[in-house]
Amino acid sequence: MNFLLLEPSEVACAGDCAIRGRRVEHMRTVLQAEVGTRLRVGVINGRLGSATVTSLAVDTATLSIELHEQPAPVRDTLLLAVPRPKVLMRMLSHAAALGFARIVLFRSWRVDKTWMQSRAFDPDVQREQLVLGLEQAGRTQLPEVLRFDLFKPMVEDELPRLELPQPRFVAHPYAATPTHQLGALGHAASPNRPAFTLAIGPDGGFLPYEVDKLIEAGFHAISCGAHPLRTETALAALWGQLDLLRYRR
Repeated sequence: MNFLLLEPSEVACAGDCAIRGRRVEHMRTVLQAEVGTRLRVGVINGRLGSATVTSLAVDTATLSIELHEQPAPVRDTLLLAVPRPKVLMRMLSHAAALGFARIVLFRSWRVDKTWMQSRAFDPDVQREQLVLGLEQAGRTQLPEVLRFDLFKPMVEDELPRLELPQPRFVAHPYAATPTHQLGALGHAASPNRPAFTLAIGPDGGFLPYEVDKLIEAGFHAISCGAHPLRTETALAALWGQLDLLRYRR
């Protein structure tokens, strides 16, 4: 946790806030906070700012907050073939930290059907992981999470309705185009730099049929090197490379 993330319901009109539990323990044991300490804070789906600790007990704390900074907008979309449940929970946290505004979870051929009924699909469990990612990265925008259990109807019927950002990329270990051969995605850094959509398959990649269907939907097949990567590694590597291209002239 690199900053305190507050629920909108916790913030009073006067700018006071009371928190309990995990965040208080983190303040006391990790941040070594005491009365008068100033901390970096943000409100879920809201502004960033700072807070002064006005009282601190074992499991409760009160803060006086000032929210003065509008966070940079996030618009990228992640299409993720559902990995093993424990991996999915970590990847939700990673995706929130990287700044994806929307996460589309779906079942492809190599996804075990039982994974779609796992605890990782409990909305409360997903939200907890997303919040952990936001706290780590100092972000506030909570990603929207969508779910589709059938691949073909998702690509043919649902994706056109989602108005996915352009450009769109599908990661495939054996794609002919590595990321370093891509042109720039936009101009130099600006608040309105272009968003992109990234589709990542399960370990082992998509089937050729699945890649072809995504290409028909406007995706470009790309790879991030000569050697296949696990989905967690691929997410970080590909997002970093595509984000860098947004800044290239």
